[in-house]
Amino acid sequence: MNDSTFINQSLYLQGLPTYETDIQHIQNILQTIEQSEKYLKKISPNLNPKVPITVVDKRLLL
Repeated sequence: MNDSTFINQSLYLQGLPTYETDIQHIQNILQTIEQSEKYLKKISPNLNPKVPITVVDKRLLL
C-alpha cells in the first residue's frame, strides 16, 4: 500500500499533480495511519460494531 507507484497512480487518477519530494511524506503518513488502525483493532476489536441510534425530541428543535 505504501509503494511509490501506488501513490503516483492514485494521485494521477484523482487528477492531482505528483511531486517526487512529497512521495516520502505521503508514505510516512500512510504508515502512521496503518499503525494506528492496527493498534485500534488490537485494543478494541468490537469498537462501535453497531451504529448508535439517536432519538431527538421534536420539541427541543422548535
